Amino acid sequence: MLIPGQVISAVTFVGVIIHELAHQLFCRLMKIPVFEVKYFQFRNPSGYVLHEKTEKPLANFAVSVGPFLVNTVLGSIILLPVSTEIILFKNYTSILSLILAWLGISILMHSFPSMGDAQAMTESILKNKNVNIFVKILVAPVIGLIYLGAIGSIFWLDLIYALGVGLLLPKLIVMLI
Repeated sequence: MLIPGQVISAVTFVGVIIHELAHQLFCRLMKIPVFEVKYFQFRNPSGYVLHEKTEKPLANFAVSVGPFLVNTVLGSIILLPVSTEIILFKNYTSILSLILAWLGISILMHSFPSMGDAQAMTESILKNKNVNIFVKILVAPVIGLIYLGAIGSIFWLDLIYALGVGLLLPKLIVMLI
């Protein structure tokens, strides 16, 4: 069943907002001027950060992958009480658990950088003749994974990632301990 991306973004709007906040945060950390931020809107794209183009490959990398780090960590932390409750007590029906599950999954679903982020990294790193070949070799698989993540969202990869990181990973860790 295909659900339009705008409907998914509306239901998981918190994840979109955190994603854009992370882009803005990393722009500030990398001292890249930000011109405009739209944390959420009911059209495509559902959010964006317009910032000055940078010639610094590291800064571009940080701004592009920042949401992956922020959304993954924050979504996982929010889902931790829910996954713990499920693992230990086999119970997940409280209102608080449902709210935390929605928040955590919404945030985790918007972890993946966009195609635009992958394209920006391709331009500033892979196509940049001033970037060391070893850096290009290290970054190329990351860019490939970003493209796969963006394409995979058509097949619910973003939801699979959210459930895997937020609920299954803690269960696997507990089983291994």
